[in-house]
Amino acid sequence: MNWHLECNGKFFINKLEAIHESRTSGCPIFFRTPDSYKTFDFHVEPTLTFEQLCRQQAQHLRDNNEEVFLFYSGGCDSHYILQTFIDNSIKIDKIIMVKSGYRSADFEIEDYALPFIRKLGIPYEVRSPDQQYYEDYYLRDDLVSFTQNEFWHHFRLNNHFENVEKSPKNRVNIFGKEKPKLVFTQDSWYTYFLDVEVTHQLNQTNFYIDNPVLYAKQCHMLKQEIEKHRSPDDYNHITHYNENQDFWNKSIGRYNDEVFPLKFLNQNGCYSNKDQLAIQSAEPRLVTAWKKRNGRIVKQFGTQWFNQGEPSLGSIGVFSKFYCLTKKDTKTVDELYPNGFKIQ
Repeated sequence: MNWHLECNGKFFINKLEAIHESRTSGCPIFFRTPDSYKTFDFHVEPTLTFEQLCRQQAQHLRDNNEEVFLFYSGGCDSHYILQTFIDNSIKIDKIIMVKSGYRSADFEIEDYALPFIRKLGIPYEVRSPDQQYYEDYYLRDDLVSFTQNEFWHHFRLNNHFENVEKSPKNRVNIFGKEKPKLVFTQDSWYTYFLDVEVTHQLNQTNFYIDNPVLYAKQCHMLKQEIEKHRSPDDYNHITHYNENQDFWNKSIGRYNDEVFPLKFLNQNGCYSNKDQLAIQSAEPRLVTAWKKRNGRIVKQFGTQWFNQGEPSLGSIGVFSKFYCLTKKDTKTVDELYPNGFKIQ
């Protein structure tokens, strides 16, 4: 199984179930990467270019699936994937765009994604919860689990419509996950993953990371740009959102001069700027019901596993192993940070 949680010898893709197991058994939760990561030597940079590796990945997905669906947000990650297919005349069967149902929070889809997609002639589908869906979920349903919503408990319910569990086996659902995260510690560069950024769904392919060769290439591209343009004091602050997004994206080849909407996390007590906009537009009774729902989650699972003790800010990330880019080495977070992980 790719990209899963493990606790007490049991596998999970549902974060809340993993938290329950941890609280019951007293065992820690681990985030497991694909088996191919166990033996891959990350300190050797792949010789092919990023563009060549992306073309190979796109062709491989096309050749090995009867249907190719791309989940497209209009952001730079999914846009580069789409452009790779288009530039190399590799067929995409359908493009899926997922909205939250609140126009103010759906600016990325409305203002960037849809206008571009409509010009292509590729079949597309827009998925979105309506107000009835919000009412049914927040005012009537109990704690129902959805594939991605056990990781994030923000107000918007767009993640429910990214659930691809019922997709046929001959279809691949491509997601633009995920940018490389790097740290410089103990005089070496390492890359790692967090479970909250690589949530697992059946029939899902994470274009940039499922193949360790393609992922390693991006890591080395980013490492080289950081060393070339940034001071050592800034090394560990690049792969975080907000002020470093543009440098991060350009370093890994997502774009050169284009302009894309940026993601801003933890805005004014909300998960993101998009969630803040949706809450401002929503009926107060739905917002109240959402907060009560998160209160029930805290009562059931406690505050330990949520950022700032708030489910609305997402669950605290579980680290994968750390893969070294400087030498052949793999470490755990406890080995690298015995006093706890902290951005230096």
